[in-house]
Amino acid sequence: MKKLLLFIALALPLLALTQPAGRIVYQEKINLHRGLGPDQEEHKAMIPEWQTSKAVLLYDGEASLYKGVEEDESEINREEGGAQINIRIQRGSNALYRHYPGNRQVEVRDFMGKKFLIDTEMESREWKIMPEQKSIGGDVCQKATFTNEEGVEVAAWFAPSIPAPIGPGEFCGLPGAILMVDVDNGRRLYQALTVDLNGEAPEIEVPEEGKKISKEEYDKMVEERMREMGGSGRHGIRIIRQ
Repeated sequence: MKKLLLFIALALPLLALTQPAGRIVYQEKINLHRGLGPDQEEHKAMIPEWQTSKAVLLYDGEASLYKGVEEDESEINREEGGAQINIRIQRGSNALYRHYPGNRQVEVRDFMGKKFLIDTEMESREWKIMPEQKSIGGDVCQKATFTNEEGVEVAAWFAPSIPAPIGPGEFCGLPGAILMVDVDNGRRLYQALTVDLNGEAPEIEVPEEGKKISKEEYDKMVEERMREMGGSGRHGIRIIRQ
């Protein structure tokens, strides 16, 4: 028994050394045309089909921080039928912190130039592991799916060789780092561009900047504000008739 305890004591530091830590850089793609409502089909000719950006996921073995590495904002102004139309496509400065042992999540939301802080428990999902596999950046990945509360199917590809429950955006909780996500058959896509989880653990701090607000209060505020403006805020698109 003493030999067994000694072996465990010696093995723990080795396990700590092999714990994944570092960063993953993702490319995010959003199909803006599919984000338009039925009454906005005529706007397709005025905006690009895809909005592409990059984000980084930092992981120290217990906590992660997902944030954009670049901010992209473009604005299109034109006159149509005597009305001035303003179309704004904005990346914003959102961030998502997670502490996995504590089941804690802190999200920074940027809305109308103001930052809001949403502190909640991590959302659990019933992932279904599928038999399909494919290679992403040299890592053999397994497919997993779930259907969200809106009935939209999400397909993720995770690497069992990277034993960390991390992933891009709101997606996590699989037995391996998520390297690719497909939301609603191509409506929103995430793919890992570079994976460096063999280095030193990055310094990760809990976000503190922003007005504290509950998720329910935030969603209600956004819905009311967009209704007042007569526009749509889906997927970062805001179309306003003036």
